[in-house]
Amino acid sequence: MATSPEVVEFTRSDSGPLVRRLREIAARGDGRGWVNIGPALTDAEYSMLPPRTGLGAWFSGRGPVVPMATWTPASAGGRPRPGQIGVAHGTGPNALGRLEEEGLALPVSWIKRQDHAKHGFVAELPDDIDYSTMVDWLVRAMTRLSATVPTGEHWIAEIHLAD
Repeated sequence: MATSPEVVEFTRSDSGPLVRRLREIAARGDGRGWVNIGPALTDAEYSMLPPRTGLGAWFSGRGPVVPMATWTPASAGGRPRPGQIGVAHGTGPNALGRLEEEGLALPVSWIKRQDHAKHGFVAELPDDIDYSTMVDWLVRAMTRLSATVPTGEHWIAEIHLAD
């Protein structure tokens, strides 16, 4: 049975509350659940976003206007798999290439698995991932991929874990 997500607020300058939870989730080793991360927009900021119709989203070649990152923990069980990050964004194709041109290349030990205009990019993470570095990189990447969306100091994470 699914439960309501746990919400963790953090700031660009202090991701400690989220990093502690990520370490706890990873330490379980079961690979279950996921964490969505994005800017903590105010109601006023959300109201300024351009409306997107269902039909427009269906036929558009781009992802969401407000970027969102997702982390899934590694699984060490019977079917081991590495942890992954992904970022859905609305900036079009080759986001990782553009980030690299802007001085924010995917870290060397992360393995690119996808970079799609509509579905975003996905990378596998090394077993010894530093979660503080990961969160910092994701926040900086989402900031650069959100030219039309304000991303300030405040961020939010929704932790989804099955019972």
